[in-house]
Amino acid sequence: MNMIIMTSGVRWSEPVYLRIGYGMPERIRSPKDALNHLLFRWPTVRGEKYSSARHICSAAEGNSLLHNEARMAFVEACVEADVLD
Repeated sequence: MNMIIMTSGVRWSEPVYLRIGYGMPERIRSPKDALNHLLFRWPTVRGEKYSSARHICSAAEGNSLLHNEARMAFVEACVEADVLD
């Protein structure tokens, strides 16, 4: 018997709040939201934590066991980029 887990609608129990540049504060609620920001809205200066968060958030799309790890990695990337609100 194969089990398929759909994670697209899963949210973190506690969102991450960030602010990029002079923009409005944004609430990130899931690995999917985080990956979208990492890929399309992130500041141009990207470090080691960015790469790690991008990898883990991408992997968490298909593995619900990685959701908490993805959140922690995303928070570390936010701290590294100085965008945590």
